[in-house]
Amino acid sequence: MSEEIKEEKRKYGFYHRKGEKIKVVFTDGKAITGKYLFASSYEIFIETEDGKELTIFKHAVKYVYVID
Repeated sequence: MSEEIKEEKRKYGFYHRKGEKIKVVFTDGKAITGKYLFASSYEIFIETEDGKELTIFKHAVKYVYVID
């Protein structure tokens, strides 16, 4: 019998931060705050305080951080 080795795919970055409040700062210096929903290869999805869901393209982002 052969044993199969299952490798768990390790998640990095904000994968474990779903539902937390984050601040996204853009390359032009402007910023937006919202609840982190999901991130794909090219976009970050957040929900603003007024309930709007936004798609932010990663190429426009300078940095992102979690607000305590």
